[in-house]
Amino acid sequence: MNYTPARALTELNAQHRALRGMMDRCEELASELEAQRMGPTQLLREVARLRLAFEAHNKFEEQVLRPVLAATDAFGDVRIGRMMEDHVAEHREMRDRLHASGGVVSELRDVLETLRAHLDAEERYLLTAKVLRDDLITIESAG
Repeated sequence: MNYTPARALTELNAQHRALRGMMDRCEELASELEAQRMGPTQLLREVARLRLAFEAHNKFEEQVLRPVLAATDAFGDVRIGRMMEDHVAEHREMRDRLHASGGVVSELRDVLETLRAHLDAEERYLLTAKVLRDDLITIESAG
């Protein structure tokens, strides 16, 4: 699939907005659960939905981010490699924490706060038009 870095940036930012919306909904449902106005089923479903969306986002981001960064003059190959390794490790850690939260509201809130900070940092340092050029890049589809 062909993307310009600007198009990839637009898609990644749209995915971030969707993830934030799901996180907001998880927090609302967690508050309802804590106030005993509902049982855990709705929250567990929303957390599962967030997990799936986060997995899909990470898969896309991990495919697109390296070629986007490589298409810029801002980063060298070695630095991009280290950045991607660190980034993928952060994704893995958050995914594991999201799965481990298991409906425990305090743990879930902590994971959501970490995920928000991660998305903010991505947008500040990686998904910014300041580091992108508009060269056409090809993203290899994993299936």
